[in-house]
Amino acid sequence: MKRYGLLVMAVLMLAGCATPRLTNSEMVTLVEQFVADESLERDHTISAFRLDSYAELSDEYLILRSSPMRHYLVKLVPRCNEIAFAPGILLHRRFGNSLSEGTDFIYTPDSLPFRCYINKIYPLTREQHDKLREQIKAEVKELELKEQQLEGEEVAGS
Repeated sequence: MKRYGLLVMAVLMLAGCATPRLTNSEMVTLVEQFVADESLERDHTISAFRLDSYAELSDEYLILRSSPMRHYLVKLVPRCNEIAFAPGILLHRRFGNSLSEGTDFIYTPDSLPFRCYINKIYPLTREQHDKLREQIKAEVKELELKEQQLEGEEVAGS
């Protein structure tokens, strides 16, 4: 009985360390629904673009930030699996300080010659950026609650 108790305790401790995360397809669906709901309009070229930071949402979507008030939702083609594991990204721009769909691409230092072309660029207002972040947080929170319910059911069933 003591062994069983220790085993259950170890499993619960390990489960507590794991943070739930949306799958790639769930995140893509959430982002594409957000684009449709907000009726985001594409911007084919952004002039005077300087990359400040980025956030990886999925293999297909990134948020690029050029200043605290300028965020861009970017769709990549083909999917870029390497970005999740890379320490950073590199941006290849065909024309100086502009960012353009179709010609410019993102890659990681370890993924050369593999290129992820910028397929779509959606400028985001600060409010839209915050709203997208809150939707993602809400989905992750919902996932956490589901996992906690499943854990509770498993412990009750034991």
